[in-house]
Amino acid sequence: MKKLTCRDLGGPCDAEITGASFQEVGKKSYEHVMEQINAGDEAHKAAAANMKNASPEEQKSMMAEYEKNYNEAPEV
Repeated sequence: MKKLTCRDLGGPCDAEITGASFQEVGKKSYEHVMEQINAGDEAHKAAAANMKNASPEEQKSMMAEYEKNYNEAPEV
């Protein structure tokens, strides 16, 4: 199990997100961002728009960075 923050995954806050795999952390991160957007949080809206509006190459680079952050995170 690893623990990252929303910020470690490209988001704007320090909410903790845990998971046993990069895919699980990604799913939980997406759920967190959507909850924040639905609550009207502009910073999370902007972060989601940044990812959505990035080119496929930029998205691939972002995902590689987030996966690197996951791989480097300590086990909890």
